[in-house]
Amino acid sequence: MRKIYVFIICLSFVLAAEAKAPLFDSSLLKLEFEDRVIKTADFFINREVSLDPLGEGFGLDPDPLISTTKFDCTTFVEVVLAISISKNEDSIIQNLNQIRYKDGKVSYYNRNHFMVSDWIPENIKTGLISPDLMNNVFPKEALKRGRRRLNKTTWFFHRVIDLLDKKGKGPKEIIAALDEVPESNGRKEETNFLRANYFRDNTGKMYTMLPKVSVIMFIRNMPNIPTLVTHMGLLVKEDAKLILYHAPRRRPWRVSKELLEDYFKEMDQHRAPIQGLLLYKINSPKSNL
Repeated sequence: MRKIYVFIICLSFVLAAEAKAPLFDSSLLKLEFEDRVIKTADFFINREVSLDPLGEGFGLDPDPLISTTKFDCTTFVEVVLAISISKNEDSIIQNLNQIRYKDGKVSYYNRNHFMVSDWIPENIKTGLISPDLMNNVFPKEALKRGRRRLNKTTWFFHRVIDLLDKKGKGPKEIIAALDEVPESNGRKEETNFLRANYFRDNTGKMYTMLPKVSVIMFIRNMPNIPTLVTHMGLLVKEDAKLILYHAPRRRPWRVSKELLEDYFKEMDQHRAPIQGLLLYKINSPKSNL
C-alpha cells in the first residue's frame, strides 16, 4: 500500500513531466460530458502505441499505474474515460483504478484483464457504461451469440511465468509465485454481439441508435487469442460519419482516428475479419469525482 500512496503523491509530477492533460484547463469542465470525452481523446491523438504500458507500479507488473504518453487500445480508452469523469487532477488516479480494477483495489489479479467477463460487468456495476444498446436498442435479428473457452487460472499461470522469466527470476521464485495464483471458476466467455455485416449493411439505421460517443469493442475469430474481444476504442458520431478513436497495433504505432468503415475494410484483408461489435454508452457521472 505504501508504494501506491507514494505513486499518488508523485502523480502530479508524472503528469506534468509527460504532458499537460486537457482536463487541467477548467474550461473543459464546462463542456457537455460527451464533448469532454471527445476533446480528451483528441488530445492524445498521435501519442505512442505500446504493448501493455500500464501495471500496478509494483509486484508482478511494475509498470506505472498511469501514463499519458504511451497507450494500448485498452489503456487509451481507460485513461480518456478516467480524465473525462474527473473534476481535478487528484481524482484521476482514483477513477482510473476504479475502471481498471475490481472494486478499485489495485492488484494484478484484481485487474479487469478480460473484457467480457471482467471489464464490461465491472464497469456496468459502477455505472460507467450502460448495457442498454446491446440489451434493448439493437434489433434481436442483428445479434449473435459468441462463446470462447477460457481457463483464467491457466491464463494467469502462463502470464506469471512470462512476467517473472522476463525479470530473470529463477524456478524457485516462479514456483512460489504460482502458488499465489487464485483459483478461478471462469471457464468461458459468452455474450451476444452485434453482427458486423448487419451493422455495415444498415449503417444509417445504426447511426440513429448510437449516442454521440460510445465504447466500441471488436470481435474476430482468432484461435490464438483466448478472449472474444480483440480490440477496443471510442466511436464518435461526427457530421453524419462514424469516427473510430483507437490505439492500433500497426505502423506508425500512434493513437489515431479514422472512419470506422475504413477500419472495417482494413480488417477485411486479414484472415480473421471483424465478425461482431460490442457497443456501450458512456454514462455521465452524477457528480464528477
